[in-house]
Amino acid sequence: MKFKRIVAMVAAGITALSVHAQQPPVKIAAVYAITGPVAPYGVPQQKAVQMRAEQINERGGWKGRKVEVVFYDTEGNGNKAVQLVRKAIETDKVDLILGPSTTGEALAVAPIANSSRVPMITHSGAQSVVDPATPYVFQTAQYDRVGVPVVLKEFQKKGFKKIALLTSTDGFGQSGLVLFKEMAPKYGMTLVNEQFDRQDTDMTAQVLRARQANADVLMVWSTFPAPAIILRNAKAMGYPKPIYNSFAMASQEFLKQSGASSENTFVMAAAMLLPAALPDAHPNKAVIMKDYSTFQARFKEAPNPSAQHAMDAMTIVDAAVGRISGAIDRESLRDAIEKTELHGANGQFKFSPTVHGVSDEDPPIVFLKVVNNAFTPQ
Repeated sequence: MKFKRIVAMVAAGITALSVHAQQPPVKIAAVYAITGPVAPYGVPQQKAVQMRAEQINERGGWKGRKVEVVFYDTEGNGNKAVQLVRKAIETDKVDLILGPSTTGEALAVAPIANSSRVPMITHSGAQSVVDPATPYVFQTAQYDRVGVPVVLKEFQKKGFKKIALLTSTDGFGQSGLVLFKEMAPKYGMTLVNEQFDRQDTDMTAQVLRARQANADVLMVWSTFPAPAIILRNAKAMGYPKPIYNSFAMASQEFLKQSGASSENTFVMAAAMLLPAALPDAHPNKAVIMKDYSTFQARFKEAPNPSAQHAMDAMTIVDAAVGRISGAIDRESLRDAIEKTELHGANGQFKFSPTVHGVSDEDPPIVFLKVVNNAFTPQ
């Protein structure tokens, strides 16, 4: 009788293990611009998510379920992003969406995530994606409402009074323009604005008008590829004033595309680009250094802030899963993410029903100068 009980217990254990092993994976759609003009954002994000998924699966997955990531290449195209997000949700039945990489794409697909009730963590750089907060859309990047005040404080410290602001006509550029117009007067500064399409091949006219305005500093607020072209145009005409680029250009790809034209210009950057530039006392430095070294060891290259956005997203989801008591599904993930609080590489996250982006409390943002085609602390 005792032998039979033992056999029955072993059989039950084998059955339980078999059922456990047969659990479906947690499916993540990573909707990134892996090719095309904004691939410098999507490729590092793809690598970061791949790395984090490997780490989670090596330790047994989430509650015994493996993490399966399906990558979708939007090519930086909003229409394609919409098609791919619909496919991920309706055909591939994913539990969670990461991305897209840019503001225009994120604004295009956010309504789909909300109407389909699928949580999405974007990496776009505009406040408008998550403000006002909508139920299923979150964001990890240091978006413009966090970054613009940091820029203005830096300009105030340097004694700049008049800003020539060059903005792209896309979602990122226009969101930045609204915020500069709102905030610059509070810092005692005036603006002159010139606009362009980020796919334009020559912005000489805009740079010339900025020069004629006799501003103290030129600020370029755009994603790839326009800023590198603007620097070449500015160098060709001997533009005499300091030139700054937004955190959208915090990438080695920016140096590659702009070449010698970027020499002695400045970039505001999330600290992942050059962690040594962040003060040791900063509360996020330990996380940044750890993520930086882990990515570098895995891929034999340094991560840029785009990778940081994706790593933070996976860190947030990992923490959220730890608080789920029942099944991991779209609703439980959404609810748990909205309750997440942690120090990430991009700053402090204090999600709530009304806050779905990174906090503006002491963001880990640094200003770097380009010297000998390399980023250096200014």
